Amino acid sequence: MQATEVTALSDPESYLSLIKFNRRLNCCPRTNLPVTFSDIGDENGVPVLYVLPSGCSRWVAAPMDPLAKKYGVRMIVVDRPGCGGTGQIPLDQRIERSGEMMVSVLEHLKIKPAHIVASSAGIYYTLHLLIHHASAFKTSLNPPPTVYMMAPWVPLLSPEDPEYWPFKWDWIPSPLIATQHITTPHLIKAAEQVQKAYDKGLKAFEEGKTLASKWYRSFAPISPQIESPNSPTETVPSMSSEPYGEPGNDFSLGKGTQAILSDMRGAGVVEDTNVSRPEDSASQESRRTRYWGQTPCCVSCLVNGYMQVENGQGIGQEHLLCLNRGSNQTGSQWLKTSISNLAATIELAQCLAPILTKNELAQRYSIDEMSFESVDTPDSELMVKRPTKVSPISTKPLHPLKLHVWWGWQDDMVPRKGQIWFNNLVQGYSGMIDLAIHDVPNGDHVDLLSRKEGIHQCLQLIQHQNDKTPLEAE
Repeated sequence: MQATEVTALSDPESYLSLIKFNRRLNCCPRTNLPVTFSDIGDENGVPVLYVLPSGCSRWVAAPMDPLAKKYGVRMIVVDRPGCGGTGQIPLDQRIERSGEMMVSVLEHLKIKPAHIVASSAGIYYTLHLLIHHASAFKTSLNPPPTVYMMAPWVPLLSPEDPEYWPFKWDWIPSPLIATQHITTPHLIKAAEQVQKAYDKGLKAFEEGKTLASKWYRSFAPISPQIESPNSPTETVPSMSSEPYGEPGNDFSLGKGTQAILSDMRGAGVVEDTNVSRPEDSASQESRRTRYWGQTPCCVSCLVNGYMQVENGQGIGQEHLLCLNRGSNQTGSQWLKTSISNLAATIELAQCLAPILTKNELAQRYSIDEMSFESVDTPDSELMVKRPTKVSPISTKPLHPLKLHVWWGWQDDMVPRKGQIWFNNLVQGYSGMIDLAIHDVPNGDHVDLLSRKEGIHQCLQLIQHQNDKTPLEAE
């Protein structure tokens, strides 16, 4: 590494101002809107499209820059509509226009990736791209690109469904969700002030209680029952010095504003990639490299700050999509239909598309084998291929889509019941989609983007496969 190279440690502000974090397509040819994106990691590495979670800002992926570089991955991250400098669009057009923007960015960069990484709400856009824009990828769907999903969002089922699972944020009104880019930071900061006031009051109460207890014991007879060291003590939650909440509740007031926002947006800081000051001792070289985290001027805080300063209106739309609050169906039925359509599209691409004309003409001429001769069509100057022999048509694709999914069993956004429902749904199309499940028992909805069992493992798989489809890698 050159001494003059700007890093997250040496100069966080200059580092985050690098052009790779702040790319721009002035006018998307499909939507006529500006699109901002980042092109991070190894500039000569394996190209990967990263489809963001509901916190659909490119800054969510900023901590992956050094990690992607380590694994030889070039990661393309596109701000979705209403985030960063990407133009805003109506909610009912969000999935379609977002797909067009990502395709336009890939074309602008002259990239056809063989890998897609998605997290949380990114599942909506990933499935849409595969079904409607397969040509944006290296070999389209024949064979398909490899897909890696980190804690994909699973839309809620109807409460009447026997497989239904509850969601703790479903009660929030749609107007509040739509404007959360404005209201949420203020609400959380207000809540933190309340928490601080509570903590100060509690401290004063505890000090007063201690003084009163000492004063009382100075003249009261000692009770063996009270003073016995073996006497059990009961912890009252309302008097606890820790913020009270259910175990595993990641949204307790004990977290800072940035941490809560990160949970809500699906952002995480990469584990074991903290920036560390260089050691003079040569013996330190064998230690684990750390790239990201607390620095003299915390780069993680800067990232969250940039994310809040830029337009974030699209995040509210993302959550409306996830909760099926728009005019278009984006609930569990949408997911069922999309998985089914994806399987059918793969079958069409691999079995029918290359020989569709053969099939039609074979039926017309009732022949078993196909060869061709050119003939003039009566209504145009185009030449068509007339069959004389037809080969049997395969009804099963030779190369199913490889889908890797990582689940954290402590996920309170998509609980275990929802994860199993998703697994069963996808496994129903095993001929077209090859599902590989990676369970992380102590993982949650966000930290898979920061764990060795999550994003590290994902990037290692990409590094091993290189810029190849699964078929080419065999």
